[in-house]
Amino acid sequence: MTSTNGHYICTREGLNVLVGFVGEQNTVYAPDADGLKFVHLRDVKDIQLPLPRVKISPKEFLLPQTECLFAFDKRSPDAEFRDANDGGGKNNVLVGVCPCDARAIVLLDKVFLGQDPQDPYYKMRRERTKIIGMACTHPALSCFCTSVDTGPDYSDGIDIFVTAMEGRFMIEAITPWGKEMVHGVQSMMHPVSEKDVAEKSALMQDAKAKINAKIEIKSALAKLDDFQSPWWDRYHQKCLGCGVCTFLCPTCHCFDITDETIGKQGRRIRTWDSCQYSLFTAHASGHNPRPTQKERMRQRIMHKFNYSVKNFNSLFCVGCGRCVQYCPVNLDIRNVLQDIVEAS
Repeated sequence: MTSTNGHYICTREGLNVLVGFVGEQNTVYAPDADGLKFVHLRDVKDIQLPLPRVKISPKEFLLPQTECLFAFDKRSPDAEFRDANDGGGKNNVLVGVCPCDARAIVLLDKVFLGQDPQDPYYKMRRERTKIIGMACTHPALSCFCTSVDTGPDYSDGIDIFVTAMEGRFMIEAITPWGKEMVHGVQSMMHPVSEKDVAEKSALMQDAKAKINAKIEIKSALAKLDDFQSPWWDRYHQKCLGCGVCTFLCPTCHCFDITDETIGKQGRRIRTWDSCQYSLFTAHASGHNPRPTQKERMRQRIMHKFNYSVKNFNSLFCVGCGRCVQYCPVNLDIRNVLQDIVEAS
């Protein structure tokens, strides 16, 4: 049975069959019941619907919080170096990636794959990662994706896009891999109708209407080149420098490199770092060009809304709202941006 433009309709049973079929050839991950992170899915019946936006974004599958880049052993006459990432094993399939996190992966691709030299560790993981995304029909109060080039129905970077509708699901097979997987369970699906398309459109419009934050990002961008503006003096005042905003952000990608050795053996480790930490830019001489939280907060805002636009022609904020929701002192980046817009 064929479908217009790769769009199908199925029941919950059909969705389970699709995920089960994918799991026969791949390792499947989905949000856990607590909405904390993506975990190994052992039974398709364990998928929680509607799928929550997890606290810890799926970027850890592409850029792990800690990873060994290589190991070495100098006990032999010729020093032996071993690549710690051989790329073996099955593909990882992430089920239930929300549109803002899919957008974040597209942005990370620009950083690690969009220019030479490409990052071989990221590239290996990216090639082995497939994404089954799900449209966002219940945005959180902290969301502001529609202000930053994203939205509840964003599907770039996704292989199969799922929209939960009344008693059924719309399945969109986007990439060749996605079409291959959907084709394997086509008997469980039927073509979309005009009513289905209209219902999805209405769902997405309703979801967008629920996002109350409306930020004139372009107006803020026009003012961010004012590096010495007095507004920078107030934004950092209650920031603790804890790094929660950067560690939970799906686009933050700063890291540190350390070498660990025992005798003549050792390994090189890459670990997430944060521009909000006091030691992030500390020089070996003891000098620190960002000595206070003011400079560190300014760096975070400038990186996401100024430098990234100049370097990659993209905002590096997807409006997921994690930094808003989980900041221990309620420092709201939406208010910061709006304040910049309204500043004279």
